[in-house]
Amino acid sequence: MRPLKDIWSELSKPLPAGLGAGDIGPAITQKEVYELSYILHRSEFTHLAEGRANAVFRIKEPKDPAIPMGFFRGTLLRVPKATPDVTPCDYETLQDFQEKFVDVHVGRQHIVPQLLVRISLVVASSLNAKRDSALRAKGVKGDQSTIQAGYAMLVEDMGPSPDYLALEFKPKWLVQSPMAPKDATRCRTCAREALRLDKLRRKGTKISTPVCPLGLLHENRAVVMSTIDRLAPKWSERDRERLADAFRDSGVLERLRELQEEGDSGDALFTKPYDARFGLSMTLRDCSCFVRMPVDAESPVIIKLADVDKKNWQEKQSYWQNSHNDLVDDGWYRGEENPPVETACVLRLDYCLEKGLEIPPEFRARLKH
Repeated sequence: MRPLKDIWSELSKPLPAGLGAGDIGPAITQKEVYELSYILHRSEFTHLAEGRANAVFRIKEPKDPAIPMGFFRGTLLRVPKATPDVTPCDYETLQDFQEKFVDVHVGRQHIVPQLLVRISLVVASSLNAKRDSALRAKGVKGDQSTIQAGYAMLVEDMGPSPDYLALEFKPKWLVQSPMAPKDATRCRTCAREALRLDKLRRKGTKISTPVCPLGLLHENRAVVMSTIDRLAPKWSERDRERLADAFRDSGVLERLRELQEEGDSGDALFTKPYDARFGLSMTLRDCSCFVRMPVDAESPVIIKLADVDKKNWQEKQSYWQNSHNDLVDDGWYRGEENPPVETACVLRLDYCLEKGLEIPPEFRARLKH
């Protein structure tokens, strides 16, 4: 069995030029899939995190002379959760979508690599026990989802380590929605955040100003740095500058923006939500960006995207359309709510700069105005 770190390294290289979806074969052999599944069967697990549809675990390999110590170092196990009345994720479809669609269009070097494996009933039972214990410790009650035997994924770990700082965020919509009002003062992300924050505020929850993703691709370096200041407030100035350089040099955010625009140039949400390129746009509007900042200033910054799962447009169509209508009809794009929710949107910043008005406070430290 090849070391997993070697497989992750290979899967982090760009696909050969001219290679199409039909030319891409499995990342590992069936023999390696069997070997990995066997090692997992004898391993121990620690619950790490979970979302609505998946749970993530750390893995400790068994004590076996045939298995190198630290075999699973830098690797996590991601499993689907089965919930009553909810169709669980089809991991075969998700893996195929990433390998033959996302990797091809976005660039394999920009995507967190993953491998499709199988877990046994014994492993599933162990994972459920670890998860139940972790949820109880957090005070979570009434969760009816479970983990079942079947397909799972091994995923490269993009978290912190002694040699790396780590950052995770969602880039969301890196360009304005093509169906936003022409006189919008907020981008799609900030409009949605204003609606979400207003609901929390009405419940008495303390809210904070969200980060506008448009700032990451702004032509003004000071705006980029102001945005990174808020994404990584505990990082040093040197590391924030390194991150700004890495975003620029990798081109990953520019590529995200291009694909979001290409797949949704007009009213595709209402006229062709089934279109594969529109589906990719929606996937890339909900993906996560992971950054690993090496402590060694001479080592490269690692930036990769994850959560690039295929969207089920039949299940999501009504939700997407209703969300759009709510943002437009209720004035969230124009900031018409009362009392106002501060979003520090870059669209508003650009308007203030153009008109010579006072700029949002979140940008004043970097922008001399």
